[in-house]
Amino acid sequence: MSRFHRGAAIAALTAAATLGAATAAGAQDYNRLVVFGDSLSDNGNLSIVTGGAAPSPAQGFVNGRFSTGPVFVELLGFNLGRFAAGAPVTGSIDYAFGGSRTDAVATPGPGMRTQLQAYLGAGGVFGQRDLVSILGGANNIFQALPAAGASASPVAAIDPVARAAAADITFITNATAAAGAGTILVTNLPKLSLTPQFRGTAAAPLADYAVTTFNGVLLAGLQTTAAAQPNSNIIMMDLFKIGDTIAANPAQFGITNVTTACNTTTPMCSDPGYFYTDGVHPTALGHRIIARLANDYLYYGDIGSQSALQGETAYRHREDGLDASTERFSGHREWEAGTSVTVAGSYDKTDTDARGDLAEAEAEGWGARIGLESGTETLRAGIAGHARVSDVDVGTMSFQLQSLGLDAYAGWRSGPIFVTGAIGFANDDFRDLERLTSVAPIVHTGDTNGSSFGGRLQAGYWFDLGGFALSPRVAVAHVSSDIDGYTEQGVAAQYRYLERTVEATTAEIALRAEGDLGGFGFFVEGGYRDNLDDGSDPVRVGIDNNPAQVLSVEVEDPFGAQVMASAGVTGKWGPVDIDVGYRGRFGDHADSHMGGITLTLALP
Repeated sequence: MSRFHRGAAIAALTAAATLGAATAAGAQDYNRLVVFGDSLSDNGNLSIVTGGAAPSPAQGFVNGRFSTGPVFVELLGFNLGRFAAGAPVTGSIDYAFGGSRTDAVATPGPGMRTQLQAYLGAGGVFGQRDLVSILGGANNIFQALPAAGASASPVAAIDPVARAAAADITFITNATAAAGAGTILVTNLPKLSLTPQFRGTAAAPLADYAVTTFNGVLLAGLQTTAAAQPNSNIIMMDLFKIGDTIAANPAQFGITNVTTACNTTTPMCSDPGYFYTDGVHPTALGHRIIARLANDYLYYGDIGSQSALQGETAYRHREDGLDASTERFSGHREWEAGTSVTVAGSYDKTDTDARGDLAEAEAEGWGARIGLESGTETLRAGIAGHARVSDVDVGTMSFQLQSLGLDAYAGWRSGPIFVTGAIGFANDDFRDLERLTSVAPIVHTGDTNGSSFGGRLQAGYWFDLGGFALSPRVAVAHVSSDIDGYTEQGVAAQYRYLERTVEATTAEIALRAEGDLGGFGFFVEGGYRDNLDDGSDPVRVGIDNNPAQVLSVEVEDPFGAQVMASAGVTGKWGPVDIDVGYRGRFGDHADSHMGGITLTLALP
C-alpha cells in the first residue's frame, strides 16, 4: 500500500489472529462463544468419544483435531471448552463433532440439530453478549456425491441434498436467535474444486454446484431469518469468495503449498506452509487464515469506525478555509480602497490520538488559495478558491481527500472596530480509500464523494498602543460536511459504509497582537474554541450482501475544546505584501499544525 505502514499492520493482524480477539471492545464485545458444527470446528470432541481413534494421528491429525493444530474457533479469543455429556454448559463451549451432518443423523458425530438440542437440554441458554458459531453442510454433500454422480441426472440428485442442508443451518440459526443469542456467525462452504480431494477430478463441477446451491439458499434463508429476528445480529462469513484469491497468491499468505495434502508428504506434514492436512481439512496455518477472516467479519463495526476520519478531515478543511477568509480583513493595518489579488500556499499536519475503537491517525497535506478582493476603506469583499489535499492514515485504513472550495467573504470597519464574515462550500473527493483487512495482505478499496458547507462571523476591536496593537475578538461558526455512503471492493468482509454528516456550531475568543520590527511586522494570536452544539452522526457500518445488521458507533470529536495559536511575520517585496505564518490547533485528542505564505498584490 502507498501510505500506511503495511509491515507493522500485518504483524499486528497476525498477532491478533494467533492470540485471539479478546481485546476487541466497543460496538462488538463478546462475552462467550458457543460452537455448533463439524470437523472444521471440532476442538477434540470426536477424539474423546472415540478414545483417540478418530481423527487418527496416522493421518496427520494432531491433538484430536482434524488439523495440524488448533481450529479457527479456538483462535477467536475465548477459552473454549469441549462437549461433555451432563456437564455444565456455562462459559465458552464447543459442541462440534467431526463427521457431523446438519440434521439429526449421527455419522459418526451427532448431527448439528442434535448438538443444539443437547445444549438446550443441558440447560444451556444464550445472552445478548454471546457469540455463536455455526458451520456445517459439507458432510451432507460428501455423503451424497458418489450416488448423485452415478445417477442419470447428477444435478437433480444433489440439488435437494444441498437445499436441505442449507435449510437445516437456517433452522439452527433461527432457533439460536429465538433463544436469545446476541451475535451468530454462520459460515458458508468453500469452493471444493480448490481442495486436493476434488482438484482436477470429474467430481469437481458437481461438488461446486452443490456448494454454490447450498450457499445461495443459505444466504436467502439467513436474510429472511435476520429480518424476523432483529434482536440477533446474524453475520455470514463467506469462505467461498476468498478461496480463489488464496489459491492464486498462496505465498502472500505464508503458504508454500495450496494444492497438495501434507499427510501425503514424507515426512508427513513437516512443512508448516501447507494449507491442507488431508484432502479437505485445513492445516493449522489454514485455520489461522480462517480465524483472521472471522475477525474481519466479527468486528466490522469497530474496524469500520476508522472511517470517521473521512468526515472529520473534510470538516477540518472547510473550517480552515473559513478561518483564512475572515482573517483577511481582521488585521490592524488600515484598509485602502481598491482591488487586490492574493495567492497563498500552505502545508499542514494533524495528529489524532486513539479514541475508543479508533486508532491514532496522521494526516499530512498541502493547500493553495487564490482570491480577489475589492472595496473601500470601510467596506470590502472578496471571493477565493481553495484547493486542499490531505493523505490520511488511521489504523489499517488510509485515504486521500481532495477538497475544492469557494468562499465569499466581506468586512466592515469603522475606526478600531471591525466585523468580518464568510460563507463557502467545497466538493470533497475521497480517493484511494484502502483498508488492510484482517486477512493481510488482502486490501479492500473504494472511493466516495462529499460536500461541505459553512459560515463564520467574527468581530473585534483594535487598541493602538503606539507601534504595537492588541485586538480582542470573538467569532461563531457553523460547518457541516456530508459524506456519501460507499461499499468496499474486495474478498474479505466487504464493509458497507452509510452516508454520514459531521457538523458543529463553535464559538471562540481570541487575542491578537501586531507590531513593527524595523520594516517588518509581526503578529501573535492565541485563542480558545469550543463546540456550542455537535450534531455529528455516528459511524454506521454494515456488510455488503450479508444479513449482518448496520452497526452505529459513536465517535468523540477529536478537537472538542481547543487552544489555538498563530504567529508570523509580514513584509513587502516591491509591490507585493508577504505574510509568512504558522497556525496551530491543540484539542482534546488532536493537534494540527499549518504553515503558509500569502502574497498580496494591489491592482492599479
